[in-house]
Amino acid sequence: MKKKYYIVAIVVSCLICFTGCIGDLDVQPLDSTVVTGERAYTDAASYTKGLNKIYSVWALSGQNGSDSDIADLDGGKTVLMRCWWTMQEQTTDECKNASNEDWVSEINGLTWSNSKNEVIEGVYQRCMFIVALSNEFLKNIDHAPAEIDRKSYAAQARFNRALAYYVLMDAFGRPPFITEKNYSLNPSQLSRSELFNWIESELNAIRTDLPATRTEYGRADQTVTDALLARMYLNAEVYTGQPRYTDCIAACQRIIPHYSLAKNYADLFKADNGENPETLKEIIYPVIFDGKKTQSWGMTALIVGSRKEAGGGVREGWSVFRSTQNLVELFEFKNNADRKPGEIVDKRGIFDDYNGKCNYQITTGVIGNFDTEGWGAIKFTNLTSEGNPGQDVLWVDTDFPLFRLADVYLMYAESVARGGEGGNIDIAVGYVNELRDRAYGDTKHTPIDANWLKADSYQNILNERGRELYWEGVRRIDLIRFGQYTSSSYTWPAKGGVISGVGVKDKYNLFPIPVSDMSVNGKLEQNEGY
Repeated sequence: MKKKYYIVAIVVSCLICFTGCIGDLDVQPLDSTVVTGERAYTDAASYTKGLNKIYSVWALSGQNGSDSDIADLDGGKTVLMRCWWTMQEQTTDECKNASNEDWVSEINGLTWSNSKNEVIEGVYQRCMFIVALSNEFLKNIDHAPAEIDRKSYAAQARFNRALAYYVLMDAFGRPPFITEKNYSLNPSQLSRSELFNWIESELNAIRTDLPATRTEYGRADQTVTDALLARMYLNAEVYTGQPRYTDCIAACQRIIPHYSLAKNYADLFKADNGENPETLKEIIYPVIFDGKKTQSWGMTALIVGSRKEAGGGVREGWSVFRSTQNLVELFEFKNNADRKPGEIVDKRGIFDDYNGKCNYQITTGVIGNFDTEGWGAIKFTNLTSEGNPGQDVLWVDTDFPLFRLADVYLMYAESVARGGEGGNIDIAVGYVNELRDRAYGDTKHTPIDANWLKADSYQNILNERGRELYWEGVRRIDLIRFGQYTSSSYTWPAKGGVISGVGVKDKYNLFPIPVSDMSVNGKLEQNEGY
């Protein structure tokens, strides 16, 4: 089936817009007889529904939990949040999947081809779907009733489109590029550098039209644009060949005054992280989930896929997602010779060895190895900060923080250490020590200094990012930035399809553009090596 989402989603966007605020994600069609954007966007409520639909694509595949807005994509397995997380984590030294589904081994091992893979398809097609929804929304917003804040609504749609294009740029390099102003049956590609520049320009252009910082949880605001810019600038040398650490520092400096660290690290990943005043101080931009109104495998899969045994409202899980020894060994144990989850000194290390049944090392195999190797990383949970279960045993309430202050602190520190201008090395050291003080629960651990930040080609920073941000979807690009993702000098279980790990070709720094799109658009060029 042709997957021209940048064209045909004009109709889809009008049929499946939903109602309710983004925190509720309460889904209903506008009108079962509506088939055009002109007829769908009629009153103020329809514009709010249309904007909310754009936001929802990260969490929901369709109108109901099992539905899919996109033909041939499974509504449960290809939720954008789930596929993006799998792409960013399961391909790295942090996570492996022990299930025997067809796509798993090639994602585990960095051995995928340009044949169809549901994770790669899910990220690509759903991001292009966001682009299509946003383009159609922007074509109509100028006709919105006076009670609609057209500038704010347009800016929010443009942010969502820019975020989708960022994901596409990061993962695929050169996706087809289309906006509301250049519709085409066969859109062409920008270079990766050109797309980077377009996203940067778009984010800077919309900043003042967005809501003020922290106006509404889960909505794009003026500071959220800087969080995305900071991440882009940190990795600019990967995307464009030119470092932008000075710009990363400036973006971080615009964010930091508006947020502060939560007292308890673990609370950031619990079922009430979207309501807890402490965690709200740190989370900059989340993907929102609700166990009653957002019944999706987007976040549920991550939680139940990490757990073996249930407790207090947490459903017994698949336990298919396993941490590697590379991740476990980043943490300090009371007894490093006999590692046990309860012996981790750093409170960020939240693992489960399934009642001692599993060795933390993966050495004999991944697929099917559910009961003997690899700990579960269980920092995400459907229990609240008070220990109470979420609203539903299966469908979770836990929001996923796409951006939070701790990451900004570490981006600032790395950019200063790498020579970016406008920052201060003492402030950078202070930010990292704040994170470590929280991690250890006191200030008695050995504090880091400027030499620590710069040592061993900044390896300490990469390791600290691993401890602070593991399983939060940044590891793949971190390893690429440090030259370790495809390299034979740093390996992990299953890398290259070998259990001990081997280097792979540099082509795996990018994913292939799906054949489903290549086959219907003769203008597209495939990424090198595929």
